[in-house]
Amino acid sequence: MATIKDVSRLANVSISTVSRVINNTAQVAPEKREAVLSAMKELNFRPNSFAQALVSKRSNCIGVLVGDLCGGPFFAQMMLGIEQVVDRVNKFSIVITGNHDEHRERHAIDTLLQRQCDALILHSMALPDEELAELVKRDTPVVFVNRLVKGAEDRSIWFDNAEGSRVAVRHLVEQGHSRIAFITSDDQSFVDAQQRYAGYRQGLEDAGLPFEEALVVKAYPDEIGGHVAMKDLMDRQAQFTAFVGYNDAMAAGAISFLLENGIQVPDQVSAVGFDDIPYVRFIHPKLSTIRYPIEKMGEQAAELAVRLLDNKPVEGLRLKFEPELIERNSVKSR
Repeated sequence: MATIKDVSRLANVSISTVSRVINNTAQVAPEKREAVLSAMKELNFRPNSFAQALVSKRSNCIGVLVGDLCGGPFFAQMMLGIEQVVDRVNKFSIVITGNHDEHRERHAIDTLLQRQCDALILHSMALPDEELAELVKRDTPVVFVNRLVKGAEDRSIWFDNAEGSRVAVRHLVEQGHSRIAFITSDDQSFVDAQQRYAGYRQGLEDAGLPFEEALVVKAYPDEIGGHVAMKDLMDRQAQFTAFVGYNDAMAAGAISFLLENGIQVPDQVSAVGFDDIPYVRFIHPKLSTIRYPIEKMGEQAAELAVRLLDNKPVEGLRLKFEPELIERNSVKSR
């Protein structure tokens, strides 16, 4: 494998000149730069990224913590937004999962810091606000996505989950529904689960409707969990004409159970999901849902991280995202 000394010898320049060309840290005479680049090509020389980082104090990588890589399209959409910015500034991403577990998230963050990432974008659901807020005091810029961290509000790209559930309930009420069930996650330790549940209750209160514990079912937040939750709801013989899903996956699973048992959606039961993941436009019926602009949020998180890294102004960047109701075919007026 060719070394920087080999390049120096072939180009007939000093090692320091080769280093300046590689790291682009100072002016080099055009003929010497061309000689170095030609020698590098002839020798098939590839610069050592770790050595470059030592010189430039930059690794050119952005560390990203995500919840998981196999839990549906949510994190794929978030990464799409992040990568659009990272690619534009000629950096790359190092992605590591935390699995929504406190110890794994902490270890993942430590690992990214040890790898000398230029900045971190963290989707952390398990670590407390106090611990996350301490991270922003480090030299490495840290941005939080999909969470409003107390004490680090100016580093948080977040979505108003509670308002999203309120919008869903209000839509159903406006269509004449008064008995509205809620199918939600069985892990209420996550902030978004707490907020969506609170928004559901607030939506009922806004409409002057009583909250009924029997109309709330908790299960694992995926399609199977939604299927199980709807079965549980039907086994209770609960009386309802509509339901709100914690997410689109649960709503799709619940609709599947209803259709399998001869209950028509939306003729007999209306449904509203949450997230607006791509496939809900193609199921039957097409699912009305609350749009969660996670791709745009990922883009804004990356933009904030890059601006902080380069000491550029951050004014004008959007930190808070509001819900948007997407009406399709899963809701019918009563």
